[in-house]
Amino acid sequence: MKRRFLLLAAALALGACSRPSAVRDAIDRQLQTYPESRVQDIYKNFCQDKLGPEHLIPDAASARAYLRSELDQYREELEASGGASAGVTFYPLGDEGNYVRVDLSVVLDGTVDAETFLDAFVRGANARRQMTTEEWTRKWQEIAAVLRRDYSGIPDCERDLARIDSLMAQGNYILHHSPEFGEAYKPHYRILERGICRSLFGQ
Repeated sequence: MKRRFLLLAAALALGACSRPSAVRDAIDRQLQTYPESRVQDIYKNFCQDKLGPEHLIPDAASARAYLRSELDQYREELEASGGASAGVTFYPLGDEGNYVRVDLSVVLDGTVDAETFLDAFVRGANARRQMTTEEWTRKWQEIAAVLRRDYSGIPDCERDLARIDSLMAQGNYILHHSPEFGEAYKPHYRILERGICRSLFGQ
């Protein structure tokens, strides 16, 4: 249980305001928790914190069907691996912790029912004023400068930074996890707005 809430508590301690070292703190937390992370996973971490849920929610029925499908997939993966999840139950995002990744194991283990969890996700999608894409582009350039200066040892760091720059120049802001991250951690989560997450899980 201690592991479930340790990272969430750490993020909430940061508060809503960034500080100069907060970007490095968030990158360090990512690399310590998920050592197989690549630059695009770090990008995704900050992007989700600043822009909120990445995928549009056309209607509750579609979101519900997708959640149920992913829960079935996750359940099969856990059964195949002997019930061990490679994920962290609560993972605070970015340098502000506006959003928290919540592993779908909270539904599978009965901590919360699927409908309540889905409602929290949908409400969180519009709970905060997210950055505009122009603001996010400027913010990412600041983060990228930190990566170039202090984290060049991440595999393919410079290549991936250049690729992300190219994608953003074309108006593509949403990235999937890297293949390395996906293979190592098999992520299954939704991101919840921090206040909604605290209300729902008592943290």
